[in-house]
Amino acid sequence: MTRTQTAWPTGVIARYLTDAGKALADPTITVDLTEDPEDGSSLGVCRGCETTFEDSRYLSRDLDTGRHWAQEHAETCRALPKPA
Repeated sequence: MTRTQTAWPTGVIARYLTDAGKALADPTITVDLTEDPEDGSSLGVCRGCETTFEDSRYLSRDLDTGRHWAQEHAETCRALPKPA
């Protein structure tokens, strides 16, 4: 089976495939991490359930904490994106 890689959206610095994305072999159901250009803090959003890093229980918004949140969320998220 050949896998095609898709380009990451502009500004994404880390991307994690969600549980739903793995189950459906859909590389677009991800948790994407970006950096806020204003203050350098981490921003993250799940492309499945639309949960954001800002909505999380984490107080720190540094890159290491953002990566931890993104991976933790991606490992358990089974949500599918809302159809357009």
